[in-house]
Amino acid sequence: MRVVSRLALRRWALVAAGTALLCALPALVAAWPVPASALSAAQLRTRMMASGHVSYQGYAESVVNLDLPSLPDLGNVISLLDGTTDQYAWYRSPGEWRADQLTAAGENDIYQTARGTYLWDYGGNLLTQVVGSQPVRLPRAADLLPPALARRLLAFAGRADRMSRLPSQRVAGIAAAGVRIVPSGSSTTIAAVDIWADPATGLPVQVEVFSRGSGAPALVTRFLDLRQTMPALADVEPDPAAGVNLSRTALPDAAGVLNGYGPPLPAKLGGVARVASPAGLPDVAAYGSGLARFAVLPLPYRTGREALTAAASVGATIRLAGGTAVLVQTPLLTVLLAPARYGGPVYLLTGAVTPSLLEGAGAELMDSP
Repeated sequence: MRVVSRLALRRWALVAAGTALLCALPALVAAWPVPASALSAAQLRTRMMASGHVSYQGYAESVVNLDLPSLPDLGNVISLLDGTTDQYAWYRSPGEWRADQLTAAGENDIYQTARGTYLWDYGGNLLTQVVGSQPVRLPRAADLLPPALARRLLAFAGRADRMSRLPSQRVAGIAAAGVRIVPSGSSTTIAAVDIWADPATGLPVQVEVFSRGSGAPALVTRFLDLRQTMPALADVEPDPAAGVNLSRTALPDAAGVLNGYGPPLPAKLGGVARVASPAGLPDVAAYGSGLARFAVLPLPYRTGREALTAAASVGATIRLAGGTAVLVQTPLLTVLLAPARYGGPVYLLTGAVTPSLLEGAGAELMDSP
């Protein structure tokens, strides 16, 4: 009996040791030294900007804490910009990819194919083909995927913004090289943007955005699992099962909705110059440079007044030279709703910029004839 007991004890000791090793494995991998990359910050940026051709499939998590108030008809956008978003992604090319956002009710998927864009609503058992281009649209979950967000932020960064290397770190099993962007001006709420990427392919795998005065990032998005392999074409093509409801919809005429509700927007506003507008939308404008850019949209009278009332319940009512406006401020994003003095549109101004910049721009718009 003593011999049997010792053998059994030895077996259980081996099981316990193996279990302990498996439990400790993630910590051991995280603590393993990450090889440094010899790439300069400029070289790494160039590789990241050129990574749109890199195929991948993986699982990403995004955590955003912007403290945005609840506004009408923007519930899905608010949840994206103030909470945790988990999604699977299959990416073959800029024109062929799929992203599945996991929700409490199931999932909401977007397919970008050679035939156009498709939206899958699991809860509604509905697959919708979207017809038409999207010169202006609301944010969607796929915009938070590390490659898409990183390339957009890098494209916005100005020449005067400071760029430096960060220590490498392991992300989704990749020894990722890092770069930090620090805005040169004081008119943006962004203190720094940190991006890590695979130094071999340039594919961004993690992004962190810091607001001024905060030691913790307001936005973090990273891959938890990643393979840089080409997904099968079937993975990015919708294949509705029997019983799935199908629909086809055309996008609203954004030019008709957003254009013509006020005088032409000026070439300069708030002391900064206007930049190129989306094609066909002359009354939608962006101003500024680098990361200190803000957008201006004229809202139709009824829509604008509804937004103004909703914003007033959560924001601050302020007095400008042209009248009363509403300011909604978060650590990163600032929103100003400014009604035209003479019964025209309500101007929506928003960006990762300081309130003073939007207040000056809003005062000019409100006071314009």
